[in-house]
Amino acid sequence: MAKRNEKRLGDAIGKISYLSLLPPAERDWLARDCEIRYVARGARAFGEGDTPSGIFLILDGRVKIMRSRPDGREQVLHQDGPGATLGEVPVFDGGGYVGSAVAVDDATLLFVPRLPLLTVLGRNPTSSAELIRILANRVRHFAALIEDLSMRTVPARLAGYLLRERARTGGTTVDLPDTRDDLAAHIGTVREQASRALSQLKREGIIDVDRQRLRILDPARLRTRATS
Repeated sequence: MAKRNEKRLGDAIGKISYLSLLPPAERDWLARDCEIRYVARGARAFGEGDTPSGIFLILDGRVKIMRSRPDGREQVLHQDGPGATLGEVPVFDGGGYVGSAVAVDDATLLFVPRLPLLTVLGRNPTSSAELIRILANRVRHFAALIEDLSMRTVPARLAGYLLRERARTGGTTVDLPDTRDDLAAHIGTVREQASRALSQLKREGIIDVDRQRLRILDPARLRTRATS
């Protein structure tokens, strides 16, 4: 049983792009300290500001990284599914986790502890270089997020969010978050403005909304609104 479990952990490690470059013996060495964790919908894998214990690979389900303000408002930094990793930045700079990791669905995660991870990366510069590339891409993502929040209107941010969800699911319908507060957290606003933006796009004939199910009626106009 232990050998089968270690093989599963080693296979999971190989799904992390920069760790897939490790020699098999190094992956096996790292697997001895890894574990599979299950996080129920709405529960946290880690909290904002917590001391970083390691990184996480999403094996199943979806997880969002979000920050909270003293007034209770929340901002979703990103939301990812299987194959995405979480928590690299604090693991390497020693600061706290930059946001809370909350399971959007029941999630299965691979946990890779910090010290063994740093050890194996120190021995394998090719993996370290790939990690630097990935972190650079994330800097670009957050630069785009800052631009989105500071330079685009709420309807434009909503349009961009809907287009990203449409691309992720591959259809013309989008399942909205459970509440308008959740939607507002995705587009960096408050519930009332998120609701008004939905109503505005609906009045313009760009979308149709039935409870939590949204249908995109005019993708071309939605793309125009996203860049306005």
